[in-house]
Amino acid sequence: MRIAIFSDTFPPEINGVANFVYSSAKTLSERGHQVKVFTASRISQKRLNEKIGKNFQIFTVPSIHSPIYPNTRIPLPTGLTLPYLLKFKPDIIHAHTPFTLGWGAIMGAKILGVPLVGTHHTFFDHYLKHAKIDFAVARRATWRYTVSFYNYCDLVTVPSHSLAQEMKSHGLKKPITVLPNLVDVALFKLAAAAEKSRLKKHFKIKKKSLVYMGRLSYEKSIGQVIRAFKIASRKIPDLQLMIIGDGPERENLKKLAKKLGVAKKTTFTGFLRGRKLINALQANDIFVTASKTETFCIAALEAMAVGLPVVAVGEKGPTEFIKDKINGFLVKDDRPKMMADKITKLITNKQIRKQFGEKSRTLAEKYSKEKNIAKLEKIYESQAKIN
Repeated sequence: MRIAIFSDTFPPEINGVANFVYSSAKTLSERGHQVKVFTASRISQKRLNEKIGKNFQIFTVPSIHSPIYPNTRIPLPTGLTLPYLLKFKPDIIHAHTPFTLGWGAIMGAKILGVPLVGTHHTFFDHYLKHAKIDFAVARRATWRYTVSFYNYCDLVTVPSHSLAQEMKSHGLKKPITVLPNLVDVALFKLAAAAEKSRLKKHFKIKKKSLVYMGRLSYEKSIGQVIRAFKIASRKIPDLQLMIIGDGPERENLKKLAKKLGVAKKTTFTGFLRGRKLINALQANDIFVTASKTETFCIAALEAMAVGLPVVAVGEKGPTEFIKDKINGFLVKDDRPKMMADKITKLITNKQIRKQFGEKSRTLAEKYSKEKNIAKLEKIYESQAKIN
């Protein structure tokens, strides 16, 4: 099958959409499909194609730097994708973002007469604060725009049931199905006891440590993680916290850690990739997130794959794969004391921590890239037959 994938974001940008697009394109090509990705990047098209080798092809459109979100590109509406689409002759087109390149996907699908699958990855209304327009009217307009875009698609996929319900409640008329985020369980795996001990020394973790991974931005509520860490540290003085990632809130979070007196126990690693990321997760003992806006949380899924129990806010997508008292604890939002109590319970009880960690790995295996890409193939095949 010839598959054309459209996305306004792609690695080296670090976010869930970029990771999903790359991983799905790579896996689909490895399964024998011809895949071409249309995207924007600060890296030249030539360099991107050299990096990915012969797995699939990338075509980049002109773009400018985003003034709102660091390290993000805004593709320009040039219409350059159409001639390449006509030459490629895809059997199906898949749009991952409802912006410039998404509209290019809609135009291409209509002109070529091929089915269009659209994936909506997140709750965009939760990101309006970045543009300083976090008002009710803006939230309504955001949903109206999002749903109007996906109503042009033949079928829509989302990573969680909670997002599917929101899409339908805001007026989505097209068929929608849940396709969870995927994790490479062959790469993200448990570390043996001796290896974990070595990694702790490498990352200068004296005993037990918590880890958060993801964008450092306001909607992730990372400040609540730091506050919970402060409370837990009163009972466990040698506890440490590792924060993996970067974003607009990094300096504010550093200031908060200093204000709360836990700066020396808190490590900000910045973005980590590949083996460094996996090793950092393996070196820690519990994954913690206080975000209330997750559609599925690939970071938590990767942490689960390396065998970490999870403490998370019981809101939206994460409740679909983080099971309370099974592989972690779900707490109420903005309750750092409650979160600290669950962290303390896990840190001080080796048996529960081990039991939850093993269950985390088992649950993560349900979302392996092989299983989810097989589901995606069936979606493509069903739409191609319909059309």
